[in-house]
Amino acid sequence: MGKRVYLSYLLDEDSVVWPGEPTVRIEQDTSIRQDGYNSFKTTLPNHHGTHMDGPAHFNPDGPRLMELPIEYFCFDRVATADVPKGPGEGIVPEDLKLWEEAIRAADLLLLKTGLCKIRDTQPRVYEAQGAFLTPEVCRYLVETFPNLKAIGLDFLSVGTPANQLSKQAHRILFGCHNGKYIPAIEDMDLRPLFETETPLKSVIAAPLRLGKVDSSQVTVIGEFRE
Repeated sequence: MGKRVYLSYLLDEDSVVWPGEPTVRIEQDTSIRQDGYNSFKTTLPNHHGTHMDGPAHFNPDGPRLMELPIEYFCFDRVATADVPKGPGEGIVPEDLKLWEEAIRAADLLLLKTGLCKIRDTQPRVYEAQGAFLTPEVCRYLVETFPNLKAIGLDFLSVGTPANQLSKQAHRILFGCHNGKYIPAIEDMDLRPLFETETPLKSVIAAPLRLGKVDSSQVTVIGEFRE
């Protein structure tokens, strides 16, 4: 069995979020000192932290996350593409040409821009000037790779607050273009992948099973090859 690592962030009230959106709120409800046991109340916006966008996030005819088959959360053919980007830079189709063969065989594509490294040290930059998927690369992904069940991003979102392309990119990626959708795991912690050249054997993105929402938080666990 290979080494296992978390590829999702701890949910925290002070964590990054799309500007203007709320973060998780955690309140202690009872305590051992006063009540004999601990319990907590949590208010959790469904697009905060590492989460998986279901097609219904932007596609009115797309499935909600929990309407997807369980195979959309378990991956054993993982491709990783190194696409270094700075704040506010977009990923275009040419960035992925080198990785085409690997992506064709994959059910999960992880995009390593390196911006996960500034999430803690420059959180406001990470929030407001993140990397993004251009509409062109979203079209390229849905048209070229029929086996892809999901993509994972080491930056805040498919789109960025720094431009007006977010809605168009999301709509294409989530099936409004040709009916093919690719859910996106946003705000992933891919720092462990920068610490080794060992490839991932498998990834599980276990969702919080909420019935009515378009998307939800996922706990992502990766296993490296031995």
